[in-house]
This record gives sequence, structure tokens and C-alpha cells, in this order.
Amino acid sequence: MKPLLILDCDGVILEFLAPFSSWLAIEHGIKMQLSGPTIANSLSRLDDGAPIEDSHFPHLLDGFFADGLFSQPPTAGAAIALASLAADMDIVVLTNLPSQWRDKRIASLRQHGFAFPVVTNAGPKGKKVNELADGRAAVFVDDLPSHHRSSAQEAAHVGRLHMVGDPMLGVIMPPASDAHARIDDWPQAEQWIRKRLKG
Repeated sequence: MKPLLILDCDGVILEFLAPFSSWLAIEHGIKMQLSGPTIANSLSRLDDGAPIEDSHFPHLLDGFFADGLFSQPPTAGAAIALASLAADMDIVVLTNLPSQWRDKRIASLRQHGFAFPVVTNAGPKGKKVNELADGRAAVFVDDLPSHHRSSAQEAAHVGRLHMVGDPMLGVIMPPASDAHARIDDWPQAEQWIRKRLKG
């Protein structure tokens, strides 16, 4: 049986913040000014600078899922690295996305050549990582420290690579202490994944 590579989507395979920021400005007249890794409290109105209440964020995010998924480009180097890795291992995308947008996410990934199975999730990913790995050699790649913490608790045998391929987020995302490594570059990440899955 081939080893398994479990990949987050937003911020790992596809850029998220720049397309989302552009969509917010065009569709809602909202500016994103990140001061930390949390988006919800980083939004304000372009016309008067008034902050957007946190309670509005889920609605805005859902709107982007409905209208903006096809505007997300691949992260730098992802296409070449994943084409190479797919020859030697199974790849699945594990994304925190409402299930009604799963088919649209599959289509948006396929437009960039990422023809991988997509599994949707809500909340911590550790249990789903454990289910997907099912005891075989596996690596989990995600940009959020909380998901590495969850995976360490629920799927300790799985390799954990903290990767922030989204350039806007990479500079402000703190390290994930529960990950085995932090690499934000796909060529280097490919080598780490191969080495981990041979061990």
C-alpha cells in the first residue's frame, strides 16, 4: 500500500488571503489589514474605516466559498511538487469547508491539475487525519497550529508538517509547536515529505 499525504487546501495548495481580500474589496467594500493570524478582527470598511463586527465574518466567508473559489491560484511550487509526489503516494485534500461547496472546491482544484479526492471537515482535524491514515505511513500538511495540535493528540503516528504557502499569511503565522517541522517552500517540503515517508 502506498503512503498517504493529507493536505490542507487554503494556504497550502491554494492561496487564500489575496483572493479573499480582493473579493471583499470588490463585492463588499471591505479592507483586510492583518495584524495577526486571525482574519475576523482584521476587517474594516473602505469608505469610513469602521470595523466589521466579528459576527459578520462567517457570512462573508460563506459568500467567498460560493463566488470566489475559482479565483484562488496555486501556491508557489505546489503544482510541480504535487505532480511529483503523486507518482509515489496517495494524496487526499482535507479541508475545513461546508460540505455544500465540496463539488465546487473539487472543480477549482482540478482547473490547476490537482485531481485529488477532497474530504470536508469542521473543527479540529485530528480525528479525520487518524481515520484517513488508518494506520499506514502518512504525512499531514496544514497551515494552522491548532490542527497540528489536534493531529498530535489523535494521530500521533502521522508526520506533521507546518506549511504556510500563502505569502500574506506566512510572515505573521507563529510556529506550530506540535508539528515536526515548519517549511513554507514547496521544493523543500517535497524533500521533507519524501524523507519522512521513507523512515
